[in-house]
Amino acid sequence: MTKLTTLGKSAETTVLVVRLGETLLALPIEWVEEVLPALPIESVPQCPSFVRGVVFVRGHLIPVLSAAERLGMANHERPDEPHIVCLNRNGRLIGVEFDEALDLMNLDMEECLTAGQLGAESGFMRGLVDRDGLVIRVLDPEKLIANEEMSALQDLPQILKTN
Repeated sequence: MTKLTTLGKSAETTVLVVRLGETLLALPIEWVEEVLPALPIESVPQCPSFVRGVVFVRGHLIPVLSAAERLGMANHERPDEPHIVCLNRNGRLIGVEFDEALDLMNLDMEECLTAGQLGAESGFMRGLVDRDGLVIRVLDPEKLIANEEMSALQDLPQILKTN
Protein backbone atom coordinates (compact mmCIF):
# COMPACT_ATOMS: atom_id res chain seq x y z
CA MET A 1 0.00 0.00 0.00
CA THR A 2 1.28 3.47 -0.80
CA LYS A 3 2.33 5.71 2.06
CA LEU A 4 -0.53 8.12 2.72
CA THR A 5 -1.60 10.85 5.11
CA THR A 6 -0.91 10.13 8.79
CA LEU A 7 -3.95 9.98 11.06
CA GLY A 8 -2.28 10.42 14.42
CA LYS A 9 0.72 12.03 16.08
CA SER A 10 2.87 8.93 15.73
CA ALA A 11 3.01 6.45 12.88
CA GLU A 12 2.21 3.38 14.97
CA THR A 13 -0.78 3.04 17.26
CA THR A 14 -2.21 0.18 19.31
CA VAL A 15 -5.77 -0.85 18.55
CA LEU A 16 -8.26 -3.45 19.72
CA VAL A 17 -9.37 -5.47 16.69
CA VAL A 18 -13.00 -6.61 16.78
CA ARG A 19 -15.20 -8.54 14.38
CA LEU A 20 -18.68 -7.63 13.22
CA GLY A 21 -19.90 -10.26 10.78
CA GLU A 22 -17.00 -10.77 8.38
CA THR A 23 -15.80 -7.20 8.87
CA LEU A 24 -12.70 -6.45 10.91
CA LEU A 25 -12.78 -3.17 12.82
CA ALA A 26 -10.27 -1.48 15.09
CA LEU A 27 -10.69 0.83 18.08
CA PRO A 28 -7.80 2.95 19.38
CA ILE A 29 -6.77 1.37 22.68
CA GLU A 30 -6.74 4.68 24.56
CA TRP A 31 -10.57 4.65 24.34
CA VAL A 32 -10.99 1.06 25.54
CA GLU A 33 -11.64 0.58 29.26
CA GLU A 34 -12.42 -3.16 29.20
CA VAL A 35 -14.01 -5.98 27.22
CA LEU A 36 -16.96 -7.77 28.79
CA PRO A 37 -18.27 -11.21 27.87
CA ALA A 38 -21.88 -11.65 26.84
CA LEU A 39 -24.12 -10.31 29.59
CA PRO A 40 -27.89 -10.01 29.91
CA ILE A 41 -28.91 -6.66 28.41
CA GLU A 42 -31.91 -4.95 29.96
CA SER A 43 -33.87 -2.98 27.38
CA VAL A 44 -34.76 0.64 28.10
CA PRO A 45 -37.97 2.04 26.58
CA GLN A 46 -37.91 5.14 24.36
CA CYS A 47 -34.15 5.02 23.68
CA PRO A 48 -32.73 5.56 20.18
CA SER A 49 -32.80 2.40 18.03
CA PHE A 50 -29.03 1.91 18.24
CA VAL A 51 -29.20 1.61 22.06
CA ARG A 52 -29.57 -2.09 22.92
CA GLY A 53 -30.16 -1.33 26.61
CA VAL A 54 -28.05 -1.40 29.76
CA VAL A 55 -25.91 -3.96 31.58
CA PHE A 56 -25.29 -4.05 35.30
CA VAL A 57 -21.55 -4.37 36.02
CA ARG A 58 -19.98 -4.07 39.48
CA GLY A 59 -22.86 -1.98 40.78
CA HIS A 60 -23.12 0.35 37.77
CA LEU A 61 -25.46 0.56 34.80
CA ILE A 62 -23.62 0.84 31.49
CA PRO A 63 -25.56 1.75 28.33
CA VAL A 64 -24.86 -0.63 25.46
CA LEU A 65 -24.97 0.42 21.81
CA SER A 66 -25.30 -1.93 18.87
CA ALA A 67 -22.28 -1.51 16.59
CA ALA A 68 -24.19 -3.19 13.75
CA GLU A 69 -27.10 -0.76 14.05
CA ARG A 70 -24.75 2.20 14.45
CA LEU A 71 -22.74 1.25 11.36
CA GLY A 72 -25.82 0.58 9.23
CA MET A 73 -25.31 -3.17 8.87
CA ALA A 74 -29.00 -3.99 8.44
CA ASN A 75 -28.51 -7.68 7.57
CA HIS A 76 -26.18 -8.38 10.48
CA GLU A 77 -27.11 -11.47 12.47
CA ARG A 78 -26.38 -11.03 16.18
CA PRO A 79 -24.38 -13.93 17.67
CA ASP A 80 -25.57 -15.73 20.80
CA GLU A 81 -22.68 -14.41 22.90
CA PRO A 82 -21.40 -11.05 21.62
CA HIS A 83 -18.66 -9.13 23.39
CA ILE A 84 -19.24 -5.69 24.88
CA VAL A 85 -16.34 -3.27 24.46
CA CYS A 86 -16.54 -0.55 27.11
CA LEU A 87 -15.31 2.80 25.82
CA ASN A 88 -14.50 5.72 28.08
CA ARG A 89 -16.13 8.86 26.68
CA ASN A 90 -15.43 11.88 28.87
CA GLY A 91 -15.42 9.87 32.10
CA ARG A 92 -18.49 7.82 31.19
CA LEU A 93 -18.45 4.17 30.18
CA ILE A 94 -20.42 3.28 27.08
CA GLY A 95 -20.60 -0.35 25.95
CA VAL A 96 -20.54 -1.17 22.26
CA GLU A 97 -21.64 -4.64 21.22
CA PHE A 98 -19.46 -6.49 18.68
CA ASP A 99 -19.54 -10.13 17.58
CA GLU A 100 -16.10 -10.74 19.02
CA ALA A 101 -13.10 -8.89 20.44
CA LEU A 102 -10.09 -10.51 18.77
CA ASP A 103 -6.76 -9.06 19.84
CA LEU A 104 -4.57 -6.03 20.38
CA MET A 105 -2.54 -5.03 17.35
CA ASN A 106 -0.05 -2.33 16.43
CA LEU A 107 -0.99 -0.60 13.17
CA ASP A 108 1.22 1.64 11.09
CA MET A 109 -1.09 4.59 10.56
CA GLU A 110 1.19 6.06 7.88
CA GLU A 111 -0.07 3.24 5.66
CA CYS A 112 -3.69 4.07 6.39
CA LEU A 113 -6.06 5.24 3.71
CA THR A 114 -7.86 8.05 5.56
CA ALA A 115 -11.62 8.62 5.65
CA GLY A 116 -11.07 11.86 3.71
CA GLN A 117 -9.22 10.02 0.96
CA LEU A 118 -12.12 7.56 0.81
CA GLY A 119 -14.73 10.34 0.67
CA ALA A 120 -16.17 9.15 4.00
CA GLU A 121 -15.34 12.11 6.25
CA SER A 122 -18.81 12.20 7.78
CA GLY A 123 -18.82 8.47 8.63
CA PHE A 124 -17.59 6.53 11.63
CA MET A 125 -14.19 5.53 10.19
CA ARG A 126 -10.80 7.15 10.51
CA GLY A 127 -9.57 5.02 7.65
CA LEU A 128 -8.59 1.62 6.28
CA VAL A 129 -5.41 -0.37 6.83
CA ASP A 130 -4.18 -3.46 4.98
CA ARG A 131 -2.66 -5.92 7.47
CA ASP A 132 -1.37 -9.20 6.06
CA GLY A 133 -3.93 -9.09 3.26
CA LEU A 134 -6.85 -8.27 5.58
CA VAL A 135 -8.64 -4.93 5.42
CA ILE A 136 -9.13 -3.42 8.87
CA ARG A 137 -11.45 -0.45 9.26
CA VAL A 138 -10.21 1.91 11.96
CA LEU A 139 -13.20 3.40 13.75
CA ASP A 140 -13.41 6.90 15.16
CA PRO A 141 -14.91 6.38 18.65
CA GLU A 142 -15.65 10.09 18.97
CA LYS A 143 -18.01 9.85 15.98
CA LEU A 144 -19.30 6.42 16.99
CA ILE A 145 -20.46 7.94 20.28
CA ALA A 146 -21.09 11.51 19.17
CA ASN A 147 -22.27 14.39 21.39
CA GLU A 148 -25.86 14.02 20.17
CA GLU A 149 -25.94 10.40 21.32
CA MET A 150 -24.26 11.26 24.60
CA SER A 151 -27.01 13.76 25.37
CA ALA A 152 -29.60 11.02 24.72
CA LEU A 153 -27.83 8.85 27.32
CA GLN A 154 -27.39 11.56 29.97
CA ASP A 155 -30.41 10.47 31.98
CA LEU A 156 -28.72 7.16 32.78
CA PRO A 157 -26.57 7.16 35.94
CA GLN A 158 -22.93 8.23 35.70
CA ILE A 159 -20.67 5.20 35.56
CA LEU A 160 -17.30 6.54 36.61
CA LYS A 161 -16.99 8.45 39.85
CA THR A 162 -14.45 11.21 40.24
CA ASN A 163 -12.41 11.11 43.41
